Amino acid sequence: MGATRDLALTELPLRGIAINETGDSNAVSVVASDSGVIFINEFAGTTTYTLPTVDLMKGKAYVFTSNVAQTIVVTGGTTDVMSGGTASIQVDGDKVTSGGNIGDCCAVICDGTNYFVFPFSGTWTNSG
Repeated sequence: MGATRDLALTELPLRGIAINETGDSNAVSVVASDSGVIFINEFAGTTTYTLPTVDLMKGKAYVFTSNVAQTIVVTGGTTDVMSGGTASIQVDGDKVTSGGNIGDCCAVICDGTNYFVFPFSGTWTNSG
């Protein structure tokens, strides 16, 4: 018998790319319908991606990556809901922050209660 699935990731397939370029904003509001989108940061400064509140996000998944040597901040939209990272790992952080290097990349998946951070490359610090 296989593993029991607690959460169906029905929208996990990658559905598109959103590039935040130099002339765009340093603050991006992510919405539920963005699930499956890869967010590529090319903004010339720290960029903050704010996720919706977790209760609306069960089964949603996002990928964040940087194509410039700038910091990415991903906030959970609610306090104490970010779990994971590679540095200062917490289960109740408010945000994760990249190390500011080209190629920093992580996936964020929600179960309706928490956002789980899966770092693919770079250092991701959980804080707050």
